[in-house]
Amino acid sequence: YKGYNRNVALKGFMQRRDKMDRKNTVQAEENKMGVMPVGKLVWNMSLPMMVSMLVQALYNIVDSIFVARLSEDALTAVSLAFPLQTLVIAVGAGTGVGINAILSKSLGEKNFKKANATALNGGFLYIMSYFLFLVLGFVVVRPFYASQLKGSSPQIFDMGVQYLSIVMIFSLGIFGQFFFE
Repeated sequence: YKGYNRNVALKGFMQRRDKMDRKNTVQAEENKMGVMPVGKLVWNMSLPMMVSMLVQALYNIVDSIFVARLSEDALTAVSLAFPLQTLVIAVGAGTGVGINAILSKSLGEKNFKKANATALNGGFLYIMSYFLFLVLGFVVVRPFYASQLKGSSPQIFDMGVQYLSIVMIFSLGIFGQFFFE
């Protein structure tokens, strides 16, 4: 073949191969779910989430341990707050799971515009969730304790309202933790 230079062809082939190797290395670093062994991947991805859920579950229990040192009434007040406190955590975790599912799909499709929009919408959802629980903290806490205690103990009522109001009004920290997780 006239005009064929073996060295030039070999050099071009080597450059293309090196470029593909670099691209594959970058893809492997970006997409560990596509290249990492399943067992290692499960532990790598699930361990941080399990620790986070354990910390969230221990939140009310640790409060109960410290409050129990004050009095039995204080412990009762904190224990009665558990359902609404768990609702705050459930909304945060549920929203996070949904956002992460859409975000993972978008990143897997290399649709970065959709991934950015998903992250922004997730932030908006967390802010709206915070405002919802902020309002509930001012409006629902007193009737919630009144329905449970039915006027039996004003001291438990006052301590419970104070505790649960703080938990719900300052729930921005919990929602922020879930958002940045």
